[in-house]
Amino acid sequence: MNILESRLYGFLEKIADLLLLNLLWLIMCLPIITIFPSTVAMFGVVRNWVAKKEGRGVCISFFSLLKKSLRQSIGISILWTAIGLFLVWDSYLIQLGSSLFHQLLLIILLFVWLFYISTTIYLFPVLAHIESNWKSQIKNSFTMVFVSPLLTFALLGITVISVSVIYVMPISIFIIVSTCAYIIYTLCNYIFQRQVIQDSSVS
Repeated sequence: MNILESRLYGFLEKIADLLLLNLLWLIMCLPIITIFPSTVAMFGVVRNWVAKKEGRGVCISFFSLLKKSLRQSIGISILWTAIGLFLVWDSYLIQLGSSLFHQLLLIILLFVWLFYISTTIYLFPVLAHIESNWKSQIKNSFTMVFVSPLLTFALLGITVISVSVIYVMPISIFIIVSTCAYIIYTLCNYIFQRQVIQDSSVS
């Protein structure tokens, strides 16, 4: 097998792994309550790829990580969903008004939403990367938003593009989510290597 064939085989193998990981994620997200744990497990599998750890196959690794993260992830998901619903309710109430004060509140709320979404993007790589209590996980995710503003905006852009692609071409959901997770974790790994997060023990 020449170099070109070897690289092509490696590329096709990676695509197959991404497709399988994406399919497992979609299936395990169906109960809705398992969306957070499934996403953490997906990032955990991606973490093993980025770290070049010897895996036991996508399926075994995914379900092993899903079981490991189930309890903590569901707890954080309840808190995080409650915060999101609170922001949605605030947005609805503020939009009912038309005064200058309400417009200023909308601008402030926009920045709050950006911070919430940015923290959410970082939260999954952090949960996959370190083992700690939920307070430290959220604190580390907060920290990462400000550690590298350019990276934060880049991750927001990647997320927006991914969501837009799925909206325009729904069938892409079978590959785009795991691909997006791979890109996001790869970029976040540069921050992890700089050891800017605290109170963590690498998993």
